[in-house]
Amino acid sequence: MAAYGGAGSLGVLGTARYVVPRRLLRDPRLVNRDQAVARWGTFFVDAEEVEPTPKAIDLATALEEAAAAAGVPLDVGESLLCAVAIDRPVPGVVTGDKRAIEALELLLAGVNELRSLTGRVLCLEQLIEALIPRLGAGVTRAAVCAEPCADRALSLCFQCGRRSDGRIDPEGLRSYIGDLRRRAPTILALRPPF
Repeated sequence: MAAYGGAGSLGVLGTARYVVPRRLLRDPRLVNRDQAVARWGTFFVDAEEVEPTPKAIDLATALEEAAAAAGVPLDVGESLLCAVAIDRPVPGVVTGDKRAIEALELLLAGVNELRSLTGRVLCLEQLIEALIPRLGAGVTRAAVCAEPCADRALSLCFQCGRRSDGRIDPEGLRSYIGDLRRRAPTILALRPPF
């Protein structure tokens, strides 16, 4: 949070207060579930809790219906995040769900409201890439590698299975981002806005 402007600089849906800890406690990929829940709690206290307006809820429903009709995967969380970002002046939406980003790209042609998200959706790898110069490669790598199975792409990029001197090769992250950019060239942000 401090790397992106301090308390209140990042927002999360209010429902995340309850949903995320339950998911973390059940996630078999995590080495230390209790620590993950504790760190989530610390993050959540400093984050801005965002509640969707009725208009945003209606838009999220419309996005989910459009996704179902198009046969593309768009989870409730991503549809609601996008609807809130359309409804409010926020600089961007971050998601770790690359399938959702691809789905949003496909839905752009049929859902006019999504046009306001053009270039404002970020993947997790973009967020992590932006953290490296702010926190340092060693600190970022240590954080990713503390839970090497939480995200396989990040674990591979940071070579969590190998000994390291703390340096990283950013090409892995750039490769994942570039691949997603080819599949979602309009909706994916060029870089984090913060």
